[in-house]
Amino acid sequence: MNGKFKRAVLFSGGGTRLMIYLGMFAALEELDMKPDILIASCGGAFAATVINAFPDTLSRKEYLKSEEYFRFVSGTVLTMHKKLTQIGLFSFKKILDKRSAPFIEDVFGRYLVEMPQDLSEVFPSLKNVQFSKEIPTVIIGSEILFDPKEAGQKRNGRKLYRKIMFTDSKTAEKIDPEQIIIPSENMMNNAVERLSVVKTNLSLLESTRISVSDMFYVKPVSLHGQYFAGGAIDLIPIELARHLADEIITEKKQSYSSVEEAFVRAVLGFSGNERLEEIEKFPVNFLIDTTDIKKDLKGHYLKKGINWERLEIDFSFPKTFEQFAKDMEMQWQYGFDQTMKSIRG
Repeated sequence: MNGKFKRAVLFSGGGTRLMIYLGMFAALEELDMKPDILIASCGGAFAATVINAFPDTLSRKEYLKSEEYFRFVSGTVLTMHKKLTQIGLFSFKKILDKRSAPFIEDVFGRYLVEMPQDLSEVFPSLKNVQFSKEIPTVIIGSEILFDPKEAGQKRNGRKLYRKIMFTDSKTAEKIDPEQIIIPSENMMNNAVERLSVVKTNLSLLESTRISVSDMFYVKPVSLHGQYFAGGAIDLIPIELARHLADEIITEKKQSYSSVEEAFVRAVLGFSGNERLEEIEKFPVNFLIDTTDIKKDLKGHYLKKGINWERLEIDFSFPKTFEQFAKDMEMQWQYGFDQTMKSIRG
């Protein structure tokens, strides 16, 4: 194994936090604390891709305020599962069932948001971005260990998912999966293989598409004869950060909602909130507080709600490109300011 990196920053998911992470990264650069390695999952993976794709703060920010990105956001299409008779009833049942992944859930057929399998169709600017040596990056995803036809069957203690770390071959040499096993009781009877694996054969954009495939939100990915699911398998991979770096910068996150908690338990077989509690006990060097994000950015951040007239889930997006660009600027500033506040005290 080679020597450790000096400083790791963790970007996890939740909502559309891409611009917030870019603000955080810009603040770290300004404080002369640029991370030596990025570790990202879910929405954080997209931020890591943009950081790798563009050379500086200005060009990264401009990309997320571009027509290309606006078209993607405003073109979001929800599936028939947005109906409360579908996802609402399903969520309620899962909240009531406290068992750890008793069944093989149908993550292939039940999801809320349509997203292309190949993101290069909608993000041509990011099409050729590879894992770079300038900014070593690890993206968290998962491999599905069951066939779609098995959905609905009892799990019977079987492991259904395996954590995957996507990176470049040089960074891969530094990762020993034996050293990052999560030892907690919360993880004992879950549906996740104990040992994770490292993959170096995918592009950053492919890895990101895998990482954002959250259960019941976005359909899993089929690539090279394998099925992959999202980074929710290890949203804040703190053990990996400690394994790879001497210094850790991460964020203090909001708790999982009752529905999010129920989905993680139903699919992966562990408690997301118990995992957050474990992570909070982990010694880190800097903690950036984003727990009030929805309150602080109210009206300028993607809002998920219920349209009671239509009895369906609804996402509120900016109606105009101008409003979108303004919201993105505010999100960037929030990430920048929270980082400055948390690190300077």
